Amino acid sequence: MDSASPAPMDSAPGAFWRTIDQAVLARALTCPSLNQRGQRQVAKTIETGIFLPVGNHGWIHSANSPAIEDGSFGRVLDITRRAELRGFDFALSPAIWRGRKGPTNHWMHALESITTSAALLQATDRIKVFATTHMVVYPPATIAKMVSTLDQIGPGRVGLNLVTGASYLDMSHVGLWNDDLDHDKRYDLGDEWISLVKQFWTDEIIDFKGEFFETDNGHMGPKPSKMPELVNAGSSDRGFRFAAENCDIAFTLANDEPKYLSTVRRTKEAARELGRTDLKTYGSITLVPAETDALAEARVKHFNDGVDSEAVLDIIAGYAQNKDAAKTGANSKFFTEGAPPQALMDGYMSGSYDTLAERLATIVNDGDLDGIMLIVPDYTKDLDAVTDHIFPKLAEYGVLTRVTPNE
Repeated sequence: MDSASPAPMDSAPGAFWRTIDQAVLARALTCPSLNQRGQRQVAKTIETGIFLPVGNHGWIHSANSPAIEDGSFGRVLDITRRAELRGFDFALSPAIWRGRKGPTNHWMHALESITTSAALLQATDRIKVFATTHMVVYPPATIAKMVSTLDQIGPGRVGLNLVTGASYLDMSHVGLWNDDLDHDKRYDLGDEWISLVKQFWTDEIIDFKGEFFETDNGHMGPKPSKMPELVNAGSSDRGFRFAAENCDIAFTLANDEPKYLSTVRRTKEAARELGRTDLKTYGSITLVPAETDALAEARVKHFNDGVDSEAVLDIIAGYAQNKDAAKTGANSKFFTEGAPPQALMDGYMSGSYDTLAERLATIVNDGDLDGIMLIVPDYTKDLDAVTDHIFPKLAEYGVLTRVTPNE
């Protein structure tokens, strides 16, 4: 890592625990809390990550989005380094092929995920970096080779978010949409795709013949130092089966409202039913924090006052023009068709630090989550609020993280 990089985080065994108020921690460990169903909770440590804003305006579809989120590599690098120093476990970047219509030019300037991940791995020491790839775009051998190379840059810290692509507009305008593949067929291709990628990572000789791909006496090196972690956010029945059969982590849109909690719980239960007791489930959560509930709501109103309705409707249209739109899960769509356009994606949570800590703990405990991935409007000020004021309060509810507040 170059001399401009920040000093690595203290990794001594006791470093994390020294940063937590010992009285709060003692209460968390000795006085299990109750979840919404009255069941006693024991303290658990979850993994934490951030969904990187690699496109201009980040995740806020508004003329009033924080100007600092310009989607530049310099900004994304600064966010990732800050997250590493604070103790976040991972950073994940989306794959963006198309910006949005509308006056804000939302995501018209966006970084490519895999090459961005390579640079982030070079500039960091500890944090895991997840790239995103569309399995319908790249041949298995191409991604297998790319990820093996990423592992040379950041040994053991590479992950891959696998997506099939459900927005017709996002992919068709650059010639990447295949209308011959319906929803389930894309996942059939994905099953075969990841099977072949794993063989490139582990086997010396690969002879493969499937419906979509074929190799003859194939070989590839170097092999990754460890198997890269694989994640997927499929929320349809077929999509979740793909995650359970092929991945290490299943993402789901998370919120403490009943309709979201039931889906979160069902994800873990379905994994067990499929024999995947080791499949981890992470919640993808959008937070709008402030010192008080009223101030948080004022922030939401400010964003909505400047909502780029044309951009939001363009996103909705992208999924609607997919002939299998009815099968596309909520994790993919971001917004509800027919609802008034809003600046924040479905399922966001706003509130004071105390409010959001309690709501986050409810999601983790009642949803039996193993980790969370955060989206915030401002990845400097809001992540500071999360690490300094919200995460420390989670211990009161029996939830621990490896994130350290500013001293």
